[in-house]
Amino acid sequence: MSPSDELVFAPKGFTPTDEQRAIQLARKPHIVIEANAGAAKTTTLALRLAQALQRGADPQRVLALTYTDAAVLALQEALARIGLPAAVRRQVRVMTFEAFCTERMQAIEGLAVPRHERPDALKPHVLQAIDRVLHNADERFPDELTFDGRNEANVEGLLASFTQLKGTLQLLFEAADRTLTPTLAAELGHDYATLKILRAYEHIRRGGHPDHHAFRGEHDATHDLARLLLDDDAWLGTQPDEAHPLSLGLHLVLVDEMHDTNRAMFTVLRELMRRNRAAFVGVGDRDQVIHAMAGADARFMGETFDREVAVATRFPLSTTWRFGQRLADAVGRLAHKPCLAQTAWDTEVEVIATVGPADRNWHVRRLISERVGLPPQAPLSSIAILLRQPHQSVELENLLLDLGIDHRTAGFETYLMRPEVSFVRGLYACSRNSLGGIERAEARLAVLRALLRFAGSSVNTGDVDPQNPPDAATLARLEKEALQAVCAAPEMAPHFLQNQVLRNAPDDVRERLEDALDVLESDDPETLQRRFVRVLQPQRLAERMMVRQRDIAQVVGNIEGLIQSAAGYDHLTSFFRAMNEREVRQHGMNPRQSLLISSIEAAKGLEFDHVILPGLNKGEFAIGGDTEDNRNLLYVAMTRARRRLTILCDRTRASAYLRDAGLI
Repeated sequence: MSPSDELVFAPKGFTPTDEQRAIQLARKPHIVIEANAGAAKTTTLALRLAQALQRGADPQRVLALTYTDAAVLALQEALARIGLPAAVRRQVRVMTFEAFCTERMQAIEGLAVPRHERPDALKPHVLQAIDRVLHNADERFPDELTFDGRNEANVEGLLASFTQLKGTLQLLFEAADRTLTPTLAAELGHDYATLKILRAYEHIRRGGHPDHHAFRGEHDATHDLARLLLDDDAWLGTQPDEAHPLSLGLHLVLVDEMHDTNRAMFTVLRELMRRNRAAFVGVGDRDQVIHAMAGADARFMGETFDREVAVATRFPLSTTWRFGQRLADAVGRLAHKPCLAQTAWDTEVEVIATVGPADRNWHVRRLISERVGLPPQAPLSSIAILLRQPHQSVELENLLLDLGIDHRTAGFETYLMRPEVSFVRGLYACSRNSLGGIERAEARLAVLRALLRFAGSSVNTGDVDPQNPPDAATLARLEKEALQAVCAAPEMAPHFLQNQVLRNAPDDVRERLEDALDVLESDDPETLQRRFVRVLQPQRLAERMMVRQRDIAQVVGNIEGLIQSAAGYDHLTSFFRAMNEREVRQHGMNPRQSLLISSIEAAKGLEFDHVILPGLNKGEFAIGGDTEDNRNLLYVAMTRARRRLTILCDRTRASAYLRDAGLI
C-alpha cells in the first residue's frame, strides 16, 4: 500500500495540526518529537500510537513508558479522548519506568521484594546507615563527618541526594573502582558524608547480598535493573535474546515526557531497544528538564540517543494550546526556540516593579482579591503563586492568613510546621510558659521535638539503667511518652526547657540558646531582628544535623524570614500570639478550593488560569548564576499560565531573564 492509499486514523473531537499530522503519518523507525510546553505532547503521542495500530501493530506488543503515575493516566485518557476503542486500549501496556523495572526485576529474582512507597518507611534504614558511618572505627576521614547523627532532620535531604546519585549512576560510571575520599567526593560534586552514607544504605538495602534485596524505595527498581544490565559478570548478559528479561517481542516502544529520562532509565531503554525489533517514538520538551529531579538530562532525547540507540528523525511540535501568543513569544525568546499559540484567547503578561516588601504584598493582595485578569467569581484554585525557594513563602503565607484567603502548599510544608520555625516557637513558648497558647496538640509536639533536635539534646527520663541500656526503639518510646506528658500539661514546658533541652545540649549550643533566650526575654521585635540570628547562629545549628548545603541554607532562610515577619508588632508577645492564631486558621482551611503556593518543581505538569511569580530578582532567582537549570525552572514556571502571568520584581534589581524574555 502506498502512503497515499494508507488508512489514516481519524481522532475524535479535534483536527490535527500540520505538525501533528506529519508525526502521525511519518514512516521512520526512530522518532523523537521536540515539543514546546502546552503543545499537546501526550495527545500527539496517542495519535501516533493509534496510527501504528491502524497499520497492523499488535496492541499487546506495544509498550508506553512514562516517568510518573500521573503521566500514565494522562496517556490513557488521551487514548480514550481521541477515540481508540476500550477493548484495544486495555491491551496496550502503559507503565512508569519504575513499574516496568519492578516487573522485570521480579522476573529475574523470582520473588517480590518489599517496596516502601513513603520516605517515612525508609527513615530507619537511613538512620541505621548514618549510625554505621559515624561509628566506623576504621573511618579514615572522621573530620568530614561533622553532623550529629542522632538528628533525623537530614533524612529527607539524604534521600533526595540518593535518588539523584542513583538516577545518574554517577558512582558506577565515575567511581566504581576508586577508593572514596573527600577529594574524590569533591571531584564528583558531592560531599563525602553523603557518599559514605549512600554506600552504607545500599549495603543495608541489598540485605548484605547483591542478588537478594531486602527492600526497595522509589526509583530503586530502575536503578537495580540498570546496574544489572551494566554488570559484565551478571548472568543475564550472557543469555540469548529469547531468554533475556527484556526480550518481549515488542513492535513499538513509546516514551512520554522523555525530558525526564535519567541515565538509569535510559540504560533500561537502550537495552530494551537492543533486545526487541521495535520502532520507537519519544516526546519531550528539553526546556522542561530539571536536573535536580532524579538526574534528568535532555541529552537522552538528543545526541546520546543518536549515539547509543539509533539516529532518530526529529519532528517539531511547536504550537501550544495552553496559552496565548504573547506568552508564547516570551518563553520562545527565553528558550531560544519558536513557540506558536493556537488558543482562542491571548495570555496577558505583566511585569510589576515593586519598591520593598509592603509594595509587593499590596500588589499580591490586589491580584488575588480582585481576581485580576479573571472573571470576578473565578475560584481560588485557578490561581497559583510559584516560588524559587521555600523560605519565600513565610511572608506570603502570613499575608494570606491575615486576609483570610484559603491556600495550600506543594513542594514544601507550610512554614508554620517547618522544624526550624517550630524550634523558634518552642524557645519562646517554653521560656515564657505559653506552650498552652499553641492550641493543637500536634503543633505542641512538633515544637518540643524541634527543640530537642536543634539543640542536639535527648530526653533523660530517669528510667534508663546505665548497666543495661535500652535499644533505640525503647528510647524513642520513652521520649515520645515524655513529650506527650508535657503536651498534656503545658505548664511543665519551662521545666522541660531547662532540664531536658538546655541541660543535655552540648556546651557551645547551650551558650547560643541562652543568648537567644535573652533576646526573646526582651519582648522587643527590634531587638529580635537586630540580635536573634546573630547570637543563635542557625547555620551552625543546621550544620550539626544536616549534610546538604541547600538544606542548611533553607533553615537559615526560614528563620531569617520568620524574624523579619515580626516587623510591625509592638511586642513579641503579640507576634507569637498571632503565629498561634495563624496556625489554627491554616489548619482549618479548605484545601480543595484554595490558592496554591508551590515550588516550581512541584507545579511541573500542572496549569492555572493565573500564575504569579514573585522574586524575579538578581541573586534571588538564579541561584548559582545563569545555569541551564535556572533558565529551565523559569520556563516551567511561566508556561504553567493559561490566561494571565504576573511577574513581580524589585525595581532596582530585576532578573536579567526578564530581558532575555523581552519583558523589560
